[in-house]
Amino acid sequence: MYGYHNRIARVNLTEGKVTYEELPDEVIRKFIGGKGLGYYLIYREVPPGTDPLSPANKFVFAPGGMTGLVPGSSKVIAVSKSPETGLITDSSGGDAFGPKLKGHFDALILEGKSEEPVYLYIHDGKVEILPASRLWGKGNYDVAKEIWREHPGTSMAMIGPAGEKLSRIANVVYDTERASGRGGLGAVLGSKKVKAVVVEPGERPEVANPEEFQRLWQEYYNEFATNPKYEHTRNYGTTDAMRDSASVGMSPAYNFSRPHIPDELASKLAGDEVKKYEVEPEWFVHGKSCPIKCARYVEVEYKGRKIRVKPEYESIAMLGAATGVFNFPAVAYFNWLVNNLGLDSIATGNTIAWLFEMVERGLIGEEEIGFPVKGFGDEEAEEKLIKLMAERKGIGAVLADGVKRACERLGRGCELAVHVKGLESPAWDPRGRRTYALSYATADVGASHLRGWPRPHQLPNQGPAKELVPSLIEDRDESYITDMLGTCKFVPYELEDLARLYSIVTGEEWTVDELRRRAWAVESMARIHNALDWVVPPLDDTIPPRWWEPEPDGPAEGNKAFIDYNDFLEARREFYRLRGWDEELGVPLPETMEKLGLPEFKEDAERALEVVRKRLGL
Repeated sequence: MYGYHNRIARVNLTEGKVTYEELPDEVIRKFIGGKGLGYYLIYREVPPGTDPLSPANKFVFAPGGMTGLVPGSSKVIAVSKSPETGLITDSSGGDAFGPKLKGHFDALILEGKSEEPVYLYIHDGKVEILPASRLWGKGNYDVAKEIWREHPGTSMAMIGPAGEKLSRIANVVYDTERASGRGGLGAVLGSKKVKAVVVEPGERPEVANPEEFQRLWQEYYNEFATNPKYEHTRNYGTTDAMRDSASVGMSPAYNFSRPHIPDELASKLAGDEVKKYEVEPEWFVHGKSCPIKCARYVEVEYKGRKIRVKPEYESIAMLGAATGVFNFPAVAYFNWLVNNLGLDSIATGNTIAWLFEMVERGLIGEEEIGFPVKGFGDEEAEEKLIKLMAERKGIGAVLADGVKRACERLGRGCELAVHVKGLESPAWDPRGRRTYALSYATADVGASHLRGWPRPHQLPNQGPAKELVPSLIEDRDESYITDMLGTCKFVPYELEDLARLYSIVTGEEWTVDELRRRAWAVESMARIHNALDWVVPPLDDTIPPRWWEPEPDGPAEGNKAFIDYNDFLEARREFYRLRGWDEELGVPLPETMEKLGLPEFKEDAERALEVVRKRLGL
């Protein structure tokens, strides 16, 4: 099939063997690539109930259907069963790893467990398993330097010490500055003793209509790179979002207790402040691969140490505003530190913010923590906690697995823990946007800001949440589509553009409706697997107590995430109905799977319905 190699590489780490399999066109047409293909492979090969940190779990790297082919299409999707939530979880990453992997395979599957640390070296369409004991225990920046000395021109996915120590919020870092951050997928690689996956450039798949494709490539690139309406994004990337979220009452400031903060405070972690430190490093090698560039390098000096890092809004907000630290050099350093140690910046910031609020409320003190912590704004404590979490030492051993487990282990403070299904909330408080909390509640992975935004932007008190559910579903589908195609959400393609480009790449006719149908199918498939595992949708599709508290001030003052609990239930029921799922149980109906072209999932849908009924005592 044009646009693909129709090849999967399977690495059995237990046996130290690599095999290569054909990826049938039929599977590609159903699941496209990226998130869709990754979910299909994990669904098929990792049964519900599998321990995420056992050799039975598997890990998939899947570039998207157009990764490396169109402007702003750098994405690879990491998919596995999450050690943090127990759900099938995907997390996208950028930089050059995805396009280079796409040059060899449409997916890479890792299974089993190596006895000794290894890294995988991909070149010339094959995979080698090489020893990595010399790299084990090292931070990601040192590992990258060492690998680039040995394999110049490669790209890599790697884990830091946190992944080696099986922190359930460990991430996978690409080329030092990008990450598949959510769900603790770095711990899965750590459990398999895989330190890194290193990829040489491969052979780009052929496209069906190269002349028309090249013409459109240039047309889209020029549009995104020069159109004045994208200038703010091109100039600031995501870094000015701290001011945006604060101004509408959606910031995570002080563990989501103050979603509205004054502009002068938000500006300390935003836009122009960040640009003061912006640099173009000498190792910048990717040229004009992306016409938008949502992040740029900054150079800061913190406590006498000079570091370079590539911060984005989520990391700035969660390691800064959420913890009450409004000193950009400190926050940039924390960003560098979590990158080096291999921790998810969102989960790390969220968990430390929770601990700081516990301190402020007198719910935990120096005796338990092991050193003095002042609470919000304590830079010294935050640095120390990040290191302890990666090392699993002292209080860090309690925090290393995320906020849900931390509050359960301490036996208090769970009403202050901001997560959904065990996944920490990212940096957008839903009390400032009508129906947005439903996106968190129903997302396949837990709290994610990349699972649909309702339109238009209104406050929860402005009308029933149910009214905006159709727009939430539309945006969720769009998010799934970009994750299946491998394009970036910040590159402003319309769905019609993507359908047009994918048709030219594959030589087959793809419509927006068919792309949406594939997205809907993948979400429904994930929902079945999660229900067969542990999720009881009517009980688990919910939101944390914090978002039922009215906002204290600002433009969203008095707003909770929903008008009231009945407003939430009505909206959730409407979401289930429009998705073709049982309106009360939240499980896909067998006829829906047949309608979506996946009749082979009908039996599992029936089983999932029965399992959920039994768990509810119905």
